[in-house]
Amino acid sequence: MGTNLSQVFILNNGNLEAPGTDGADSPLDLGKSEVGIWNLTQYGANNDNWINSALYAKKVDTDTSNADDTTVGALTVANPLWLFNRIQFGQGTGSGNPIMSPIINTRDIRRIIFEPQTDFVGTKATLTDAKLAAVASGAFQGNLKFVIKSTPTDQLSFYDQAGLNIFGDFPLGAFNTTNHKAINVTVNFDGVDAVDTTIQSDIADRMAEHPILSKLFKAPAISTDDVVIEAIHPGVVFDVILTNVDDDASTDLAITGQVLGVGNDWQVIGEEVRCRSRYGNFNRMYLPQNVPTFGTVGNKYHKVVVEYEHNWPSSTGIAPAGELNQIVIYASDSSTAMAAADTTIDAAFALANVTAAQEFIW
Repeated sequence: MGTNLSQVFILNNGNLEAPGTDGADSPLDLGKSEVGIWNLTQYGANNDNWINSALYAKKVDTDTSNADDTTVGALTVANPLWLFNRIQFGQGTGSGNPIMSPIINTRDIRRIIFEPQTDFVGTKATLTDAKLAAVASGAFQGNLKFVIKSTPTDQLSFYDQAGLNIFGDFPLGAFNTTNHKAINVTVNFDGVDAVDTTIQSDIADRMAEHPILSKLFKAPAISTDDVVIEAIHPGVVFDVILTNVDDDASTDLAITGQVLGVGNDWQVIGEEVRCRSRYGNFNRMYLPQNVPTFGTVGNKYHKVVVEYEHNWPSSTGIAPAGELNQIVIYASDSSTAMAAADTTIDAAFALANVTAAQEFIW
């Protein structure tokens, strides 16, 4: 059974909407960039209010040795026990019209995944002393061949209507086929046997002057260390070949694969925009002319994924038949990833540690 990115909710103030007094809560309580979980039926308690405490219990007391139950014997259960049987997720928009999920029976939830924020790091190529010595000793004219093997996977590298300019526009016109593209630059290695700041500066200058390379890669840092060339855009995979033009000796630079990470601003905003374009601003019944972007550039987000079954087309499900709906909550409060107890997300989803991935399956 497949899954489907159905709805994305962006939490920017660090905490889920807190419950008010009985009967005083409303979905209209949600302000812009606020997220809440609506309680429609709680076992043995009042209904119709917000939840910012545990949705399910991971442990149950199994000690029956005394009548007053003063001794607690806790047993970790394989599948956490739900404390609610119907819930609904909501996103405040600042316009008085919250975005809401379908009403979800908790018995239909099949999986909850928590992933802590992890920084994106682009693919890197490194020119070391050993690599330089492999092609020449002393001065020579070198050719750096950049072989672009794959292009970006994120939406914001191609389409940035809000002008966020996280990466800058990807030079799409230069990559109009499925073939690998090779780009060459010439650098003079003058009288040296090891990487030094002169070599680093020359490579940085040649790349900055190039109309495509300057948009694909960060400028190499000038230091006493190796030359490190890093891709700007997620999804760009490449090789670099250094060739001695005088005698055709060549070597491949060492490549370090990219780390796409989790909860980076471009991932959050990209999923938000993709979801909106697919479903018409999530599941609203109208399309505002000015659609706000809730993801915030520079923020770091933890990620919670809720996957649930539905009975489409007779239910309110969004995904096609035979698939699972997905609700994704991105939770943040600043440019620093939230620690434990910074947010009620960890309490609601029973997260023992917000720096470690966690998964529950029903």
